[in-house]
Amino acid sequence: MSVREARAADEEFVLGLVPRFVEHGAADGHAPQTVIEGTSRVLRTALQEQRPDELFLIAEDERGERTGFVYAVTARDFFTGEEYAHVSEIAVARSGGGTGAALMDAVDRWARERGYRMLSLNVVGGNEAARRFYERRGYALGHQHFVKRL
Repeated sequence: MSVREARAADEEFVLGLVPRFVEHGAADGHAPQTVIEGTSRVLRTALQEQRPDELFLIAEDERGERTGFVYAVTARDFFTGEEYAHVSEIAVARSGGGTGAALMDAVDRWARERGYRMLSLNVVGGNEAARRFYERRGYALGHQHFVKRL
């Protein structure tokens, strides 16, 4: 398994994985199509702009086949103002093959190299496998996000 920087040519692959984000329910009560369209727009822009305070990586297997991606951004702590890394999106083509671990290891390295002391991410409530994966990697529930549609 290897990890490299994403390129504009990866757009079709990346966008092909976006529907995975609604397999366990859509975030914040949005319609699944709204999540897919909004996420696709953000990822397309990130691929085109490649900002220096963001990380967009592609995982490839030993045959050079793309197996997943991660998109991380720099965020700022509400309480301290300190910058930290936030995994905005991560998706793998197949679970259990080491792709997620390789991508998260790369994000960990990037965050440490930038001097960040915290890394955060969000998990849709119904995705228990993802929760367990992140807990095994040392993540703990920070707070719960409640939404009320009006």
